[in-house]
Formats: sequence, structure tokens, C-alpha cells
Amino acid sequence: MNESVQPKKPQGSKIARASAARLAAAQAVYQIITNEQSADAVVNEYRLYRLGKPVDDVEMVTPDGVLFEMIVKGVYERLNLLEDMIADAAGKGGKKKPAEPLLLSIMLCGAFELLANLDVDAPVIVADYLNVTHAFYEQGEAKFVNGVLDAVKFAVR
Repeated sequence: MNESVQPKKPQGSKIARASAARLAAAQAVYQIITNEQSADAVVNEYRLYRLGKPVDDVEMVTPDGVLFEMIVKGVYERLNLLEDMIADAAGKGGKKKPAEPLLLSIMLCGAFELLANLDVDAPVIVADYLNVTHAFYEQGEAKFVNGVLDAVKFAVR
């Protein structure tokens, strides 16, 4: 008798899965910005080939797929508004984007969640995006992201 193959259970706590979703969303938004792809195409690619897949043969926490999709599609749909919010929060005057696309992607995701994901406390959201920033940067970028997201938080909550 053949045993049916069960789908793999998501790995990681609810908090770890949310953090993994935020990291994946920042990477997906970066891909959208740099490759001028649609949110649907990138979300589908991530679902098929990236989310919950091992990296260098190491099992990863399975991201919360619903949160991941909500962030990526929300950023895509509100991109201009979010860029303006970030520019205002950064005090850049008329300048819309920081020079570095990955840093912008992290802030876009954080700003979107602060605006739209009211079920999660703002400090939790900001802390997760600071962790995402630390995953890619070692200099003062985290202080910059913290300042921008704090300003966005006070503007929208």
C-alpha cells in the first residue's frame, strides 16, 4: 500500500514565520524594483522556487505566505504613496528614493506594514525590518531605516 505524500508542514514559530516573510518580501520588492517585474510574477516565482526551500542545503524557516503576499502586492499597489512617505520621513525634500534599491525596498515594506497591517504592533514591525537591514548592511543603514520607519509610524498611527 502506497502512503500518500503529505505536504510539508510549515517550519518555525508564528513569529519566526512572520520575520521570514518580511525578509522575503524585502527581497521580492527589490527584485520588482530592479527588474521592473509585476508583483504577481514575483510572488508566483517565490512561491514556486524560494519560500521555504533550503538555501545551500540548509533548511530555512517557512515564511508566512499570506503576510509575504500582502506586503509585496501592497507595496506594488501603493508604491508612489510609500515612496513619498519615505522621502518625507527621511527629510529629503523633493528627492523620492534613497540611492540604494535594497535599502529602499526594506523601507517600502516597513512603511507599507505600518500603514496597512494594524493588527501588529508598530515596534514589532520596525524591529523586524531593522533585523532585515542588519542582514544586509553593517554600517549606519539600520539607524537610517529606524529613523525613517519611526517617522512613518508617527505619521500613520
